[in-house]
Amino acid sequence: MNYRSFLRESMKKNEKEAKELLQRERQKQIDEIIQNSGIPMRFRGKTFENYNPDDNPIAYKKAKHFAESFPDVDKGLLLVGTVGTGKTHLAAAISNMLINKLYSVYFGNATDIMSFIKSTYSKDAKITEGEAINLMTEDINLLVIDDLGKENETSNTLAVLYQIVNRLYENEKPVIITTNYNSIDLARKLGERGQAIVSRITGMCKPIQFKGEDWRLKE
Repeated sequence: MNYRSFLRESMKKNEKEAKELLQRERQKQIDEIIQNSGIPMRFRGKTFENYNPDDNPIAYKKAKHFAESFPDVDKGLLLVGTVGTGKTHLAAAISNMLINKLYSVYFGNATDIMSFIKSTYSKDAKITEGEAINLMTEDINLLVIDDLGKENETSNTLAVLYQIVNRLYENEKPVIITTNYNSIDLARKLGERGQAIVSRITGMCKPIQFKGEDWRLKE
């Protein structure tokens, strides 16, 4: 092998090794984001590819467009429909696509969010409540609140939820919310702060209606 051939082969080998190193580093970053995302194990494999678009074609199209356009989106998404119609699947599909693009996502229901907030009350906590709220409303790229209104929330939970939603509203940050309730019922479920919370959600999210039977029962 002459010098030029040797040089070309060396460059190819170095380029391949560099690409493999970058890929391993990227995968490491993705794994770290996933571990911190809050996405339950059941939903980490949910994608647009394994969602049946025939179930809710308009919802599928709008959710995929949101994920592909992010962060150039003017509003978040409010996914509304009865149990088992694919709301959480599409919310998770958006989250997983963004994570693979190295965006930071926090995915949880109101109870998960409050558990995270309450963890800051411990004397051994590494961050304060205010820093935790800043993390969800300013530091991460996207917050996903799943099944809003499902639990019977306490006044403290609703106060924190209002603070989070209001901060996102004021900062014009996108959020994805899934719920089984229409706006009137959701406001009622969320108690005395319900009307204010729902008002802000409808102001910063595009509603997407899901229809159909519970896919779990069909299976």
